[in-house]
Amino acid sequence: MTPRFETRPAVQNDSAALLNLIDQTPQQGQVHLNFERNPDFFHATQVTTTELDVWVITDLEKDTLLASFSIGKREVFVDGKKRMTRYGNDLRIHQDYRGGKALAEVFRKYREVMQDEWMQSVILEENKASLNSVASGRGGFPTFYQTGQFLTHMVDMNKKQFKSVTSFVRRATDADKETMQAFFDLHAPSKEFYPCYDFSKIGTNASYYRDINIEDFFLAYRGETLIGVCGVWDQKAFKQTRFVSYEGKMKILRHINNAKSKLFGGLQLPKPGNLASYLSLHSVLCEDNQVEIFKDLLNRILETYHGSQYEALIFGFDLRDPLHQASKGLKAYQLLSNHYLASYVSNPSDELDQQRLFYLEPTRL
Repeated sequence: MTPRFETRPAVQNDSAALLNLIDQTPQQGQVHLNFERNPDFFHATQVTTTELDVWVITDLEKDTLLASFSIGKREVFVDGKKRMTRYGNDLRIHQDYRGGKALAEVFRKYREVMQDEWMQSVILEENKASLNSVASGRGGFPTFYQTGQFLTHMVDMNKKQFKSVTSFVRRATDADKETMQAFFDLHAPSKEFYPCYDFSKIGTNASYYRDINIEDFFLAYRGETLIGVCGVWDQKAFKQTRFVSYEGKMKILRHINNAKSKLFGGLQLPKPGNLASYLSLHSVLCEDNQVEIFKDLLNRILETYHGSQYEALIFGFDLRDPLHQASKGLKAYQLLSNHYLASYVSNPSDELDQQRLFYLEPTRL
């Protein structure tokens, strides 16, 4: 008897079907968001992981791609040392197949690929469907151990929100790469899961650094000493966020929010179906994690891009990170996410120093 379902590694020719599956599976919550990957699914995947490991499941009878997931690897700091670590994302299951043999096949392949490894994953706090199914550990998925929370800020860029800076802040040039690398190598290992960077690849055709230019980095100085680094990244050419719909009270609250925003400033929530126009921060590093340094970098960036085509500036940190203080007083919309370490074997966080702040890049989720 010929099997109905086929599970295999994704190939480039699957991109169109993967994009179609994404369109059919928006993230749930009061605000339905869809994290799109046009025009090529794999462009965004290559920014998330350097060792791709994407799987698709097809219904051979209907010639339909019914599910997919990514479980690739990227190098991050764990306990201060570089480690290739899996990141689980883009789990998509067509609503017509959320049960039975198709779902069992997803579970089987997850276990086969992961074995005794662990992975990171991030799920929006409002995404109850994923929290109640995948992260519950039921049905053959690995057990998801919550390891902190991540707070993302979407700062209104239309309103003048920048203040004066106290340190010297300028854009980077190619001549700064060596100094930036030394600063990064010194400070990045202090935060758990900080992505490893090779600044010599900025401006090359390396897929992990797609559309990043060296002048997109802002550098803060005290005298001749580099004390802070922060990059900006416009990812709309390969990764988009669409506000699909608003549910429940948010249908009314969106209009109230937008009316208040026009009068007093604040982020406008787009019409259903519209794409967000935003700029993201990444590679935020400050000497001794000093809030004042990040404030200077943030204010210089807000000043530089005020009045541009961008509606919002996106950045986020571990909920415990004092760098959140830099957003105090800013008109912004916040999203809370849960950070998980998932494993079939044991709780990976038991082996880590949980007192360390962790660091996630919103641009690489």
